[in-house]
Amino acid sequence: MAATRADLLEIRHHDDRISRYEEVTYCAWIGGVTVYRDGAEIARHDDVLGATALRRAATSH
Repeated sequence: MAATRADLLEIRHHDDRISRYEEVTYCAWIGGVTVYRDGAEIARHDDVLGATALRRAATSH
């Protein structure tokens, strides 16, 4: 699977915990998500109920 970039990634776990990561890429899979920063795996969660990824809007001045 291809990794997707996120400025903010919020992961909801089965036990109601929330994990948050900034400036990462991630690969979602059934029931889980793997989180990467600078190409290195920094977290792997296999107890995921849902994930929300946000990207900042590009602005020009």
